[in-house]
Amino acid sequence: MGYSPNISQPFAFNFAVMMMKRFLLAGCLVFALNGNGQLRHMCDTIRCDLKKENTLALGLDSKNSFIRDLQLTMYGAQVGYLFNKRTNIHIGLYTTFNRKKTVYDNPSAGYDRTDSNTVFNKFGMTYLNLEGEYYFYNSGKWRFSIPAGIGLGMGWDKYYKNNQYTHKTTALVIPVEAGFNATYKLSWWVWIGAGLGTRVSLASQKYNGPFFTYGLQFQTEEIYKRTRKWFESAKR
Repeated sequence: MGYSPNISQPFAFNFAVMMMKRFLLAGCLVFALNGNGQLRHMCDTIRCDLKKENTLALGLDSKNSFIRDLQLTMYGAQVGYLFNKRTNIHIGLYTTFNRKKTVYDNPSAGYDRTDSNTVFNKFGMTYLNLEGEYYFYNSGKWRFSIPAGIGLGMGWDKYYKNNQYTHKTTALVIPVEAGFNATYKLSWWVWIGAGLGTRVSLASQKYNGPFFTYGLQFQTEEIYKRTRKWFESAKR
């Protein structure tokens, strides 16, 4: 994720961030009461960060997820706030990109064969994710973080027979995700990141699965500052 100066946001976005802050604070309180010393320290740090100055954060993301033993690529965009340069709250929109068809029903062709009665399907999902991310290590070049979030969206299965689309089914998905991320500074304006995690859906569990991520994180605050400084100097 990158970051930039505060910009006025729509009510719905600010409301979602406020609810995520309350969720994090409540979660930190529960963990602090039941966890060990290191966990209590992390929760205390997050509670402190959420009271500090925040900056707007923007980013692009991708996830390679394994759903029903098939690898699917998910693309997403994120927007949120970074508090005290350490605790990140953002909203992400993700959708799968899948051209692969798998055999769904094969009543007459037999093993490892297909015929005119074979039914194929493609599946995927789209969801909106509300996520908190805590950077527990930041050296200036490297950053390590723990992301966790919950989402709401829709999964779908499309069915084909004789290479013709026949019908589509949909299902509610409520994905809960957690993982570990690492990012490295490529330049003053961009970082590259990767991570590992897992997804468990509270509805439609056929969309559960592990995932790995990678993407670019644009330092929009620094880009904004340098661009403004360039314009100011150009006017002189």
